[in-house]
Amino acid sequence: MDLLIITPFKNEQDSILRTMESIVMQSYHPVKWLMMDDGSDDLSPKLVKQYQKRYHFIHYHRRKSNTGARATGNNIVDLFNEGLQLAVKLKIKWDIVAKLDADLVIQRSDYLEFLMDKFARYPTLGIASGVTFILDKGKKVIESNHRWHTQGPNKFYRKACLEEIGGLKPFKGWDGIDDILARAKNYITEKFFEQEILHLYPTQTRSAEGGIKKGLKREAFGYRNMGYPFYMYLLKSLKLTKNRGPYHGLLYLYYGLKASLFQPKMVSREEAGIVRSFMRKRWKNDFLYTNDLI
Repeated sequence: MDLLIITPFKNEQDSILRTMESIVMQSYHPVKWLMMDDGSDDLSPKLVKQYQKRYHFIHYHRRKSNTGARATGNNIVDLFNEGLQLAVKLKIKWDIVAKLDADLVIQRSDYLEFLMDKFARYPTLGIASGVTFILDKGKKVIESNHRWHTQGPNKFYRKACLEEIGGLKPFKGWDGIDDILARAKNYITEKFFEQEILHLYPTQTRSAEGGIKKGLKREAFGYRNMGYPFYMYLLKSLKLTKNRGPYHGLLYLYYGLKASLFQPKMVSREEAGIVRSFMRKRWKNDFLYTNDLI
């Protein structure tokens, strides 16, 4: 099986070297690693080109038109899709494609080999990821503990699965609805906690992305995009209150109420039904994983 990696980036000079080192040190390398530059004006393009000269599987590509700000939500999906189109143009054959952010530090050198082996051993594994964590005052904090939810910064897709779910949704929340739709197609989606990845700059902390307030608003609108019921806002608000304080929890609840009242869902009626069915299974924890197939 062949792996294609697509990394959208913009102005990542403070992190991209560590991400590239994380990949070149791997025991398994992709057939091609497409570095999709969305108009950087810092040193990151120069750094990528230096690595391109040393490693034949790295391919730098600068987008002709850029998004203006660092890409999130629909923009990140656009960049990923442009990478897929570039792969066709370059006649790259692949079985698994990964969307990998440029601010990750992979902890183990068998990360790619590990996930590719999982895809080879389990034909129904549709989407997979490692687990990302942040360092908060030196303490390791896992960003998401849901095993079914593969994480946006490092997502691996089986080609057939990606095609069956119709590709990625061009809205904030794409990295949740893809898992839900894949499971509706009888694929397994799984986060492998054995593979830990340091996330240097979580989205909501980025000054280029508007900071905490805009980050919470984007997440609230992402829930609405996917058609999540309102009680999910309440649960998320309680979690934020516990972990970050009442200001974050109440602000998120406000954005959730605003999204519910004024923001239309971005999923179809059929997909909204799939989401409701998924939520029932989620409460029962009625999910199949790879170790259930042994």
